Formats: sequence, structure tokens, C-alpha cells
Amino acid sequence: MNWGLHNALVLNEWRLRSRRVSSLVILLAVVALSWLMVLDPQSGAAMMVTGKQRVAYESEALAFATTLIASLLFGLAGFYLARGRSQEDLRTGTAAVLAATPVSNAQLLGARWLGAFGFLMTLGVVVMLTIWVLQLVRGEGPLQPLPYLQMLVLGLAPGLMLCASLAVLSDAWAPLMGKRGDALYWLLWMAQFAFIPAALGQGGPVTLSGWQVFDINGVSPLLVSISRLMDVTSMSVGGGPFDATLPVLHMPEGLWTRELVALRLGSMLLALLPLWPAALLFHRYAPDRVKLRSAGGRWQLVRALLWLLQPVMRPFNRGLGLLMRVAARLPGVPGRWLADVGLVLLSQPLLALVMLGCAVASAFVPAEHLPGLLAVVLGAWGMAMADVSSRDLQSGTLALASAAPGGALERGWRQALAALGIGLLVAAPALLRWSSDAPLRALACGAGLLFLSPAAALLGRLTHGSRTFLALFLFALYLNLQKTGIGALDLLGLSGDAHWGSVAGFALAGALGFAGLLALPRWRRT
Repeated sequence: MNWGLHNALVLNEWRLRSRRVSSLVILLAVVALSWLMVLDPQSGAAMMVTGKQRVAYESEALAFATTLIASLLFGLAGFYLARGRSQEDLRTGTAAVLAATPVSNAQLLGARWLGAFGFLMTLGVVVMLTIWVLQLVRGEGPLQPLPYLQMLVLGLAPGLMLCASLAVLSDAWAPLMGKRGDALYWLLWMAQFAFIPAALGQGGPVTLSGWQVFDINGVSPLLVSISRLMDVTSMSVGGGPFDATLPVLHMPEGLWTRELVALRLGSMLLALLPLWPAALLFHRYAPDRVKLRSAGGRWQLVRALLWLLQPVMRPFNRGLGLLMRVAARLPGVPGRWLADVGLVLLSQPLLALVMLGCAVASAFVPAEHLPGLLAVVLGAWGMAMADVSSRDLQSGTLALASAAPGGALERGWRQALAALGIGLLVAAPALLRWSSDAPLRALACGAGLLFLSPAAALLGRLTHGSRTFLALFLFALYLNLQKTGIGALDLLGLSGDAHWGSVAGFALAGALGFAGLLALPRWRRT
């Protein structure tokens, strides 16, 4: 093996990922979320609460809670940050050079994995260092690096290894290079919550099991271990109210038992398994196996669903055709905005059907089921809007779109406005019902859409892709469905924790986002 060449490949992989704007965005999101969840005890809520007693902000507790939060977000976003290298090679013309490089498939993919894992671990180290600063500012007790390092290596690293392995597999095997790989990973990430013990929080006993080695992100074994260590059956991590008259608990040492360490080491080994099929299935950029954009268009499963839904799709397509004809007759910005709305719906027909169908259903479902149904509507909306601004670049039509009326100066904010219009349209039945029963939730949902619409457009333009927004949006939606008691996490009003301050904050951020989209083209031209 040529170790000089191998080291150069690893370093190149690390550098390419580190220079992405999306890496900085995800890092800032993790840091902000970690700081946000370390609540000021004077507010009546704390980061870790059990039995109405809060846990002191010492190194052990802060390391445990922030790593648990980071493992959830990095477990989702890490995959999207690490993958995409094969498409970049094809787009930049370096695929042929790599294909001719005198290294084996295993060596090339191994270097790619090491670069991806090293990059993700770098982000983890930066998060750990920022939490050290947080403890010095808001913590209790002296700073102890060892608990943080233990959580970094045994708590966070296995999940990052899995992200890197699955990213390499998705880039190595042609069928997973597109959105189907993104969708399958999201389903896998959601499936991990099945490992969180049902007894936790329900008063039953909790025990470690050998099956928890498959929970590679570590949420389940860590929660079970902390419950056993503190002899509790319920634990709120991430924010919860507490009784200030009760004594403060201190997280004892001894979390890392032999049993837990063995589980985490086993998870590390399992995290490497996807590299084996990756080496066997690697396309090595063969022209007959992989290309920049699939000629088949949509995924075969999507095409099959569209064929089955033809009776519904025909009137839907006729309606969109009518919409586009109206857009062609409307002069100026209104016509171009309406055309953008129609284009988004045409490009995502299944998601559009889900949005419209659930929007109609939200006018009739019982009030207690309305937040869940609205979450489905907005989830489909977010997935459809993720590539609202990166679509032109990915399809090679950016120059054509820039030469059209309105040009590049108008296109960014108009795309965000189209996303906002679609969001308000599909959420309208739920918002109308909430306007009388829970007006603050309706305002929170509107402010969240106002914030997310320019965020999708800005992140797409800055990162030249949809995965950064998609990862952050899906994680934010997951948090929004949890009853955390933190208004800033109730982005769309789904949990009912929003308050006037959070609504005003998201509305202001959305307005600033639109202002940024207006200024960005002019700033780039100067």
C-alpha cells in the first residue's frame, strides 16, 4: 500500500467536507441547541429532571445530556454531511482521475470512510469544547474533562461511525446515490426510537439487553444506564420543570460499567459492517453503472405509485395545468410567483397529494388529532421545499433561470415566497380551527413557516443542495412533537409550548431571511 497516497486521500476527504457551508450550519445548530437546552434553573426548568428534582449542572450531567442531544442531531445530519462525494466527483470531473488511481476499492473507500469519520469527530470535538465553555459560564462544580471524553468516544463516536459507513455505502452503490438513499436513511434513523425502552417513564424496571447493541446511536442503553445509576424509572433530558423546594440531585460516577462499555464497543463493530457491501458493490465510476443524473428520472417505486394513483393524478395534473395557464396570463411578479408554486407542485406530485389530502382531512379530524395530522402536512411540505432553490443548480438550468424575467435578483426571494404560499395554503384548515381555539398556536405555525421558507431558500443557495435544510427541518419537526416545555423548540406550534417571545423571534428571523435573499444577489455582484 502506498501510505503517502492513502494519507493524501484521507486528508483530502476531510478537507472537502470541512470546507462546506453546510458543515458550519449543522455545527452552529448543534451548539445552539445544546446551549438552549441547558436551561437556567431560575426559570423553573432544568436540563435533566427526575421526580421533580433537577440534576446539578456538573461535568457528568452536562456531558451526558449534551452528548445525548448531539447524538440525535448528528445521527441524522451526520449522514447527509458525510455523503454526496460521488456526485461531487462526477460533477467536477474528478471521477475519472479517482477511477484510475492505483489503489484498490477497499483502500479508496477506507480512505473515504476515515475522512468522513474524522470530519464528524472534529465536529463532535468542537461541540465538546463549546460545552466546556458553557459549564464555565452556567455550570456547577469544577470542569472535569474525563466525563466529556468518555461520552465523546463511547457515547457519540459509534453513531458517527455508522453515519460515515452508511454514507460511504450510499455513495459506492449506484441505486443509493440519489434521494432514495436519503429517504431510506431517514427511515432507519426513525427506527432507532423503537429501542428506547417503553418502561422508561412508566414506572417499570429498566435493564440493559444485548439487543441494545443494535442501537448504535446509544440513546436506549444510555437512558437505561443513567436510570439504573440514579435508581429512577423516569428521566427528562432536554428540559423539564422541577420543584425548587426539593434537594438538587448529583449524578454519581460509575456510568460506564463493563456491560455498557461492551455494548458500545459492539456497536462500533456493527457500525463498520456497511463497508463490506460498499467494497463489493462499488461502481468505481464505471460509465455503464453510474452517471451524474439518472436517466430514469424518478425512483421506480415512485413511478409505480404514480401509476397506481392515475385516477387521482389526472385531475390533479389538469388543475396544475390550469394554474400554469393562469400564471402565464398574469403579468409581472404575481405571474412568476404563481409559476414557481406550480413548478414546485409538479416536481413533487406525491408529496403534493399528501399535503393536499391531509390538509383537507385536517378540517374534519377531532381537535386532539389535529397537531399530529398537521405534522404530516408540514413534514411533506418541508421535504418538498428542501430543494426549492437548489433545483436549478442540480438540474443544470441555473443560467436559463437567471436569464428569465426577474433573473437572479428576484428568483431567491420569489422561491421562498412560493414555499411560504404553499405552506400557508396546506396549513390553512388547521390554522383556521386554531384561530378561535388556540390563536397563539396558529400564530406560532405561521411564524414558523415564515422562518422556514427563506431558510430553505438560503441554505439551498449557500450549500448548493437540499440535504442541510432537510436534516435540520426533520430534526426540528421531531423536537416540535416532543413536550419539552421550551417555547423556542415549538417551531410550528405543534406541542403547544410556544409563547409570544418565540413567535416574535421566529417572525423576525423570517423577515431577516427574506431581507437576506433580497441582498444576497446584489452582494455577490459587488
